[in-house]
Amino acid sequence: MLYLNETDLLEVGADWANLTDTIVNALECMRGGSYVQPIKPYLRFHNPANRIIAMPAYIGGPFDTAGIKWIASFPDNPASGLPRAHSVVILNDAATGKPYALINSPLLSILRTASVSSVMLRRWLALPNQQHDRPLNVCLIGCGPIGQWHVRMLQSVLGPRLGRLTAYDLSEARAQEAASLAGPSGIAASDWRDAYAEADIVLTCTVSGSRYIDIPPPAGSLLLHVSLRDYMPSALADIETVVVDDWDEICRENTDIEHMYQTAGLRREDSVPLADAVIDGGLEVPDGGRLLFSPMGMAIFDLAVATYYVDLAKERGLGLELKE
Repeated sequence: MLYLNETDLLEVGADWANLTDTIVNALECMRGGSYVQPIKPYLRFHNPANRIIAMPAYIGGPFDTAGIKWIASFPDNPASGLPRAHSVVILNDAATGKPYALINSPLLSILRTASVSSVMLRRWLALPNQQHDRPLNVCLIGCGPIGQWHVRMLQSVLGPRLGRLTAYDLSEARAQEAASLAGPSGIAASDWRDAYAEADIVLTCTVSGSRYIDIPPPAGSLLLHVSLRDYMPSALADIETVVVDDWDEICRENTDIEHMYQTAGLRREDSVPLADAVIDGGLEVPDGGRLLFSPMGMAIFDLAVATYYVDLAKERGLGLELKE
């Protein structure tokens, strides 16, 4: 069994074009029914803010692998000098069930998350009424590892179309660090409102336990809603287009989508599945309309990205072969 850690993943690096294509390939498997993905259970004990999530799945097509991601999120960890998230992914041979790879690093989950955002961003940019001839301003709220890797992804996908990137975090140091990744266009803000009103792309990557965004997003904006629990109902009341990765996953666990379902009458048929939006081209956003993308996180995406890294690690002789 091949063992990979964070050092190995960093050695392989993040080729955002290939990672984005990997997620698209996984969406094609999903669209064709070549996958199995049970609803993931949440394990909570002691502090209810903490959770460990089990994410088992099988994905066919070019991947043809089974496996599981076991990811812990303990929001108080950083105060003790520990990462908030710890994660392992195990890959099993689809024919025999034999485990053949173990990846021990939350970075894999972070890269998966940013890659899924990249798929949505690329699709949004391709819409006929989103052919901007100017730089696009980004408002980043939450500048931990997920936010910082999203900055790297945005630089790659947008290139010269990346305008001002304004970063806000409860930690001024984290905001400065995220802003510095964007180079001269990066700015650290003392309030998320400083960038929100003029943002073309609003990216939320927080661990907030309560909703705080109480202002409707700007006309024509893309909301990459990674952290899922940031918007007050009034802010999302008039959102024109909602895209989700999986309705059954996202409409639970106190997400903003579940809140819209409970309080504003949002229904499954009011949302667009990501696979439909990307594979079938079934995405329309009216001129000046806002697009909310809320991805709960799908295990098949983790397995797809894990397979991608395992294959590259084997090609480059990275990792440690564990013996039975």
